[in-house]
Amino acid sequence: MADQISAPRVASRIAVTVMEPGSGPVPCPFFGKCDGIVVHIADTDAREFHRNPARTPQSLCDLLLATGVDGLICGAISDPEIRRLRAAGIDVRLGSGRYSVEELVACFCDLPVA
Repeated sequence: MADQISAPRVASRIAVTVMEPGSGPVPCPFFGKCDGIVVHIADTDAREFHRNPARTPQSLCDLLLATGVDGLICGAISDPEIRRLRAAGIDVRLGSGRYSVEELVACFCDLPVA
């Protein structure tokens, strides 16, 4: 019997790691050092900001798991964090700071897998 490949699940709660400059959140290139995450909720098109006060990779992973996201867009991220998040069912994608949070969320499925 041939192996069946299921279609990728569409993320309904997508987090983007961000910095908070004066003009509002912008994508952050460094996973653990970000100011927080913006969570986009697809069903309602709402956005939530969650702070990352400890600014460590471990605390950010804890925050992501606590918020129940199923997708993440970030910059540089190390293998231990990728493994931890994937084990929890989070689809981790790499995004560039050249784009806005909204642009990254809109093209989530087209971003490279971390």
